[in-house]
Amino acid sequence: MVRASLKDYVLALESAPDAQRQRALLDRIIATPAVHARLLNTFSRMEYVGVRKLLKSRRSEVLDLDGLQHMLDETIHAMRLKKAALALASAASADAPAMIDVSTYAPVHTLGGDAGEDYLQGVDAAAEAALDDLGEDGRVAVNYLLTSAAIEVRAQAFYPLYEARLRAAGINVSVASIMKDEDRHLGEMADGLAALLPDWRPRLERVLQAERTLFARFVDAVAAAAEPLLAQASRPGAVAISA
Repeated sequence: MVRASLKDYVLALESAPDAQRQRALLDRIIATPAVHARLLNTFSRMEYVGVRKLLKSRRSEVLDLDGLQHMLDETIHAMRLKKAALALASAASADAPAMIDVSTYAPVHTLGGDAGEDYLQGVDAAAEAALDDLGEDGRVAVNYLLTSAAIEVRAQAFYPLYEARLRAAGINVSVASIMKDEDRHLGEMADGLAALLPDWRPRLERVLQAERTLFARFVDAVAAAAEPLLAQASRPGAVAISA
């Protein structure tokens, strides 16, 4: 029941009006490799922040094999996306390698990277607020489940959209393996919510409502960061994007 409901939330995001805006923005960014590299680096940073939050939130007395696997998966996602960003930046800056830098997660190396981190922190805060009637001990495990469920719902809507735009553009980058992991994670969060939080639905829907606003802000930040870089790249004779 919970798994089916989470899939319904994913479908709702896929058909939401703002999905068309995300599609159009992705197409513009993907068409400019130097800007696309920074977006990939932003996604890598967000996966890394997810790992960092998992390490801080999972207590050893309740951490099982699935929990360890979740941490490992997110770490691998961050690394794969980082490697893809570096490869794309290298190819795009063959004539001026020093001008496209995605070596760290600094704001100048990402595209709305700070906003991406703010999004994740905001979802976490929304989950905390949705559980504020529970005692601290009761909140720890279910906060992880509630936060992760909301983020996995978004990932299951956004990564397939991104993958489709990559394939449409013929880009040698793929997030298909990440999508498979996120689908498994979503199922694990569903099982956990069913076991530990009987009234999961109203609480999760409260978090999902906040998540939609937070993700829209993140997309706004990415668009605002991308615009001057896309304009610079479109100038005659432009060969690279400067910081």
